[in-house]
Amino acid sequence: MTKEERRQKILTEPILPLLVKTSIPTIIGMLVMTIYNLTDTFFIGRLGNKSMTAAIGISFSFVSMIQALGFWFGYGSGNTMSRKLGEKNDKEAETFSSTGICLALIASLAVTIPLLFFTRPLASFLGGKASPELLDYSTSYLRIIILSVPSSLYGTTLYNQMRLCGNVKDGMKGLLSGMLLNMILDPVFIFVFKMGFIGAGWATFAGQVAGSLVLTLLAEKNGNIPVRLRKANFSGARIYHILAGGAPNFSRQGITSVAAVLLNIVAARYGEETIAAITIATRIAALAYMIMIGWGQGFQPICAMNWGAKEYGRVKKALCISATLGTLFLIFASILLVLSSRQISGLFSKNSDVCDLAATILRLQCISLPVMGIYALCSMFMQNIGYYFSALLISISRQGIFYIPLLLIIPSLFNAAGWNSRTGLFCVQPLADIASFLFGLLIVICSMKKSNIFSKNS
Repeated sequence: MTKEERRQKILTEPILPLLVKTSIPTIIGMLVMTIYNLTDTFFIGRLGNKSMTAAIGISFSFVSMIQALGFWFGYGSGNTMSRKLGEKNDKEAETFSSTGICLALIASLAVTIPLLFFTRPLASFLGGKASPELLDYSTSYLRIIILSVPSSLYGTTLYNQMRLCGNVKDGMKGLLSGMLLNMILDPVFIFVFKMGFIGAGWATFAGQVAGSLVLTLLAEKNGNIPVRLRKANFSGARIYHILAGGAPNFSRQGITSVAAVLLNIVAARYGEETIAAITIATRIAALAYMIMIGWGQGFQPICAMNWGAKEYGRVKKALCISATLGTLFLIFASILLVLSSRQISGLFSKNSDVCDLAATILRLQCISLPVMGIYALCSMFMQNIGYYFSALLISISRQGIFYIPLLLIIPSLFNAAGWNSRTGLFCVQPLADIASFLFGLLIVICSMKKSNIFSKNS
């Protein structure tokens, strides 16, 4: 399919069938990504060592930081590329693609080289100092993850460019190829080659490299914008659009990373089993939420390209359908997770105390899960129509404005009231979720009233 054919499809096809078509690949991608994140936890859980399971949680906070950089360059360049394609300015879209990828590669070297010399202090800072054994496992795993940073940043940037320009299928093919290889190699390296815990790290490295290579090959086909680093142009205006356009995604993911580090530090006071339980419960809950994110990602190219073409009525309809169906799905998912919380948790640990804690955390998180779809769409909508600051506020509100302060306050309040402070720790996330949902909804409603967005062409 050519770029023009893809443009006309997004601008003219009925909204619901179009949403389904654009969302199915991203939902599959998010589903596989979540299963991929669960894979290490599952197979390492078979080794029966709670320090190893906790080390995965420690390392994941660093992975989240790297993803934040990839989202910054990928979303920043991809959103602008999509609008330029909507304006029929293909040459400028190509320039933004090359510039975004170059920025990602530069950032990857700036991160990788120094951290290879300071891996153990990094592991300690991220919460690995809860015990000597946990610190050793976290350091070993992190060292391999750091080596994969260049391919991870490059692949994340290129994937988001493809997806936001409407070719979600090729983006998913590249992303999934690396993830599937990782999932296959996990048990092979851990059990067949008897590499144990460290085998999971090398499986991740191999998957990241393979995914990046497949994405590069696919960029040359099917009307995609090929990787041509020589076309990069670091003008002030282009840098602004990339950094400002991707700032909401970077901020959201970056704040999430900071929150994860603080959570590990606070949880370490209660022992390794608490860190392990939080790692398990959070990843299980993410299964439903990431499916919703995939649904929202299918909405994004429709929103951005139709906004660029001034088809505001289609943007409004797409937003309403996305919010309604996404919320219904999350209600169903929450009920299912509550009813099966203990059984699902038992798949990821042989330690009964860890499983009981994980089930409790999961049930609490399901209280707020149904409203998280609208929260995510609020940020995506404001970002894709160019309201960068509003999108930024919404994206950082969940973990930054609400979660981090509550993390520092709620456990102490529970303790002062004579309640279990660890239970207070588990209540922080659902409280932050509900507050951020209300905050995001308020910003969108106020912005629509102020600018009369949906009175145009509606």
